[in-house]
Amino acid sequence: MNKTVSVARFLALVIGLTLTETAYKVLSGDLLTLTSLAISLLGGFILSFFLTWLVSRMKLQGLHIFALIWFNLFIVRYFSNMVEGYFFTSVFASFNDFLSQVFITLIVTLAEGALTGFLLITKATESLVASIKEHLSTRSKGSWIVRIVAGSVIYFPIYFFFGALISPFIIEYYSGSSLGLKIPPFTVIIPLEFFRGFLYVITLLPIIAAVKDGKRTPFIALASMLFIPGALIPLIAETSLPPEIIPFHLLEILGDSLVYGFALSRILGKAEGNTRPFHDIT
Repeated sequence: MNKTVSVARFLALVIGLTLTETAYKVLSGDLLTLTSLAISLLGGFILSFFLTWLVSRMKLQGLHIFALIWFNLFIVRYFSNMVEGYFFTSVFASFNDFLSQVFITLIVTLAEGALTGFLLITKATESLVASIKEHLSTRSKGSWIVRIVAGSVIYFPIYFFFGALISPFIIEYYSGSSLGLKIPPFTVIIPLEFFRGFLYVITLLPIIAAVKDGKRTPFIALASMLFIPGALIPLIAETSLPPEIIPFHLLEILGDSLVYGFALSRILGKAEGNTRPFHDIT
């Protein structure tokens, strides 16, 4: 935990994020039990610890921390998973139901971003926009276009590789319709995962631009963002999946997150010693 953040602020963040997780369950129609409340508390603690570490590696103003954390939690924690869930499960009764859930997660993540920006505020004065401009200025516009496309495209083979590794252990659960799980055709899977890869690129690029601490920090930050809010917290709280397949999906996405996080940290990283005025690349 960041030593500059008081224990009181950290605990306040844990409580706040626990309440937002609980509120999301209530708004989604789930029943509250002691077990679900304990899981929300665990998720709130894990997320608070990660966000405290992440913010400590940045020098952003509080409002910019809010914007960055909100955007990442909304896309990585909810929207990307919900898009996949729309095609791989029957959890959404209709497209309107999907849109309703998206709206709920938008409100929840706005609250989580606001809590983070307020409780983890520092005396830093850097702008997120300025950090992104400075980061982009190290490469040409053409280079960034190629790198954004490459970062979007490589997600699918990484996703497919780790999915294939665990498929012998989970395929039977997706083969029947009684559990509400399904495997769409490749004509759906391939463009879907390319789209998710693009979402991750545009969402995680600001993190790479904002972190200032160490050469390995971008990789750790990206892999952690993909795995902790993107998989660990959602899966330990998931009630619609058979519990037997959750450990396999956790291992799958841990592998995804480490390999894809490392690849993106290299592809989207700053070109050292090659800074140019930002207007030259636009």
